[in-house]
Amino acid sequence: MENRKSFGTFILQRRKELGLTQKEFAQQLFVTDSAVSKWERGLAYPDITLLQDICRVLQCSEKELLSASEDAEGRRAEQLAQKYLRLTRNYRLGQYILYGAIAAGCLLGNLLGQHTVSWFWIVLAAEAMLASLTLLPAFVPEGRRGAASLGGFTAALLLLLLVCCLYTGGDWFFMAAVSLLFGMGLVFLPFVLHALPLPPELACRKASVYVGTELLLLIALYGVSCLYTGGRWFLSATLWTIFGLGIVLLPPLLRQLPLPRGWHRHKALVFLSFESLLLVAGLAWEGRQGDFPFPMLPIALLCLTLPWGWLGTFRYLPLRRWLRTGAALLWTGLWVWLAPFFLDRVMLLCGWITNNPYDLHLPVHLTDWTDATTISANVMFLIILGFLLAGAVCLVIGFRRRPPAQGQE
Repeated sequence: MENRKSFGTFILQRRKELGLTQKEFAQQLFVTDSAVSKWERGLAYPDITLLQDICRVLQCSEKELLSASEDAEGRRAEQLAQKYLRLTRNYRLGQYILYGAIAAGCLLGNLLGQHTVSWFWIVLAAEAMLASLTLLPAFVPEGRRGAASLGGFTAALLLLLLVCCLYTGGDWFFMAAVSLLFGMGLVFLPFVLHALPLPPELACRKASVYVGTELLLLIALYGVSCLYTGGRWFLSATLWTIFGLGIVLLPPLLRQLPLPRGWHRHKALVFLSFESLLLVAGLAWEGRQGDFPFPMLPIALLCLTLPWGWLGTFRYLPLRRWLRTGAALLWTGLWVWLAPFFLDRVMLLCGWITNNPYDLHLPVHLTDWTDATTISANVMFLIILGFLLAGAVCLVIGFRRRPPAQGQE
């Protein structure tokens, strides 16, 4: 009973606040005066199908009607929402008027001053760039305004560069455009990839998408720069850039790339093979005038034997960890001892002669540290001895930790 009385009291108060009589209120709801009287006296509830019409006539929410009390917080939130919408509309209208007035004034000034439309297009492109930061976000849903503003700003800036290039009669637009895209992508592409709804196969490989996109833009920049300057260094710069970036970035990227089945345990082999091919290709291109294959190829192959030996011992030698480590250290000591000898022979074949050729029998005198040749031999001997001793220690530990044969305790 108390609920019906409070419900009727609320209807009565709202009706009187709006200056409606029972008859007027009833006419708007298409009910009788007696029905309204019963509601207000707490003798009956209105039919549930009339709730929306009652809220419309009494200018209240369904929550207020059912709770028989004013929802001050809800009204405040609704008022703030309405105020925000009005401010947004006024803001957009102000932007339209401002940009329109500037464009109209510049167009009129251009026509009156030069009797043609020339620099007005620069002003229009500049306005589009500003509008991408001030006006475009108002039309984009929450969560995507940053990416939309960045995309609009980049497109408008490219348009501005194109208009300026055409206005000045230059030919630098493509180089400026690729440079801009490369620089903007280098800084902002990670944030854009985070905001964009990428397909599932790309969403888990954002780092690969970022590196691949920037690498393509950098190669495009090389190509445009070569065409602009008339240079012939495009292929050389591309090969050495991919080689250098591959050394740093290829190992983590291989974790994301969809390699064929069975190749996941051979990532180190893929990495070293890729870098070795790039090194040989780069040297072949640089030495195409006569320095390749001698001495570039033998020296490159000599240097590559060290990491390839590490790969073979650490990854594919069927031994325990300590034994593989010992084998790798022994291989390193052997390479340090033999590599200078083979390097001298390669240089001799190319006509290079030295006063102090490298001898496998090092002139070691650990008590003599005055002569430069002797000092070099002593240091080389100590380095080789250090690797060999470390390898021997690892081998001993590996054999001592070897598990007992099956059937032995």
